[in-house]
Amino acid sequence: MTEMTFAKRLQRVIDNDPKLTVAGLSVKAGLDNSALRSLLSGRVKNPRLDTAMKVCAALGTTLEDFMSGAYEQAGDDRSSEDQRIRDLLSQLSVDERQLLLSYGEGLRDAPAKGNREPPEDAE
Repeated sequence: MTEMTFAKRLQRVIDNDPKLTVAGLSVKAGLDNSALRSLLSGRVKNPRLDTAMKVCAALGTTLEDFMSGAYEQAGDDRSSEDQRIRDLLSQLSVDERQLLLSYGEGLRDAPAKGNREPPEDAE
């Protein structure tokens, strides 16, 4: 089984979304229209990393989710809150993502720590 290339995944996303065009995506990603057309036509085999990240950010996802297929699996079921979180993640550096992850884990774990019974002699 062969892995899907970035270009094939992108073409499938465009084909499955009638509101999404190459030109519109190019503008939203801040790329030249010819860059995406070259990629989709096969003239360019692999996009530069920064190009792929810009395309993913314009789609409201991360490169990791896009290439893993998680972006397509989520489809229209994505809530606006989930989409906002994905948008935010796609705009953060690796270090900022790690900080956000640590903070999120702290928030997740805080209620468990707060629900503990106080010691009996705490009164």
